Amino acid sequence: MHPRSSGQSGHQGAVLKDIVRGVEIKTKAPLRITFAGGGTDLEPYLSDYGSYVLSAAIKMYACAIYSLDYSPQTQMEQILSRMAGRGGLRIINDVYPMSGLGGSASCVVAGIKAIYPSLTKEQIARMGFFIERNIMSVAGGNQDYYCATYGNFLFLVSEGGNTEVTELQMSPRLSRLLLLAYTSIRSMDGNDIIKDQLTRYNVKALHHQKQIAKGMRDCAKQGDLAGFGKLMNEAWHCKKEFSPLVSNSIIDAFYTKALSLGAIAGQIMGAGGGGYMLLMEDPDREGELRHNLTTQNIPYHNVEVDTDGVRAIE
Repeated sequence: MHPRSSGQSGHQGAVLKDIVRGVEIKTKAPLRITFAGGGTDLEPYLSDYGSYVLSAAIKMYACAIYSLDYSPQTQMEQILSRMAGRGGLRIINDVYPMSGLGGSASCVVAGIKAIYPSLTKEQIARMGFFIERNIMSVAGGNQDYYCATYGNFLFLVSEGGNTEVTELQMSPRLSRLLLLAYTSIRSMDGNDIIKDQLTRYNVKALHHQKQIAKGMRDCAKQGDLAGFGKLMNEAWHCKKEFSPLVSNSIIDAFYTKALSLGAIAGQIMGAGGGGYMLLMEDPDREGELRHNLTTQNIPYHNVEVDTDGVRAIE
């Protein structure tokens, strides 16, 4: 995919003139949480059977600043800056690397928006996927780029090289029941976990994960919070069947403790092995999990859905 193929060179020239006059181009893209379906958007399963993923963009961000005065430092900044032809990018992420929240994808999406501000959301998502998979050789699926680009609570159906994006309305009650807690530092690179998953290629578990995503979508539409939580718990146990590297004794112990403190379900974010776990409070015991985590000095973040996706900022 060549960035100039979208016919934006004229507009890009105007953007560069603004930068010459001292105006920096600043953008941000949200990170994401995944409820179910992660792993089905990886090859070869994606091409063999198609993918269903239920996920949401959240109000944690990667930011990019584009200026003629900057010299790119990281590999991603260097690649995107070469695409721009002039100037350089600075990219900042809200969370530590390997947190499981799709931060790498959000960084590249924010960077693309900064240097190609007139691309459509679909073009940005596809370009981000292309850059990380084909140029940077980062393993993973396609869901992260769509969440970072579109924002919102999404059901993604990918088949035959196309991705259908359906924006859902997350109920305020569901949002109040969700939180993120940090389990541990991931000691293993996500690429290695994904490679192990692909080597094992547990098609039965991936089929199951795909149907769970569809079921959770239906529960969300119907306002069935108990059913949503039950399937989210099922999605976590199914995900552990992908590879023994997805979880470990620390994560398993954390999950068991969370259930005892008032959670109804949990799901490790990203490839697994550490980072953030998404927890859902029992709808019949709302507030109990947060109270107990606070009492035991276990830090957590409330989950707020970002509805805008990637955008320019002041």
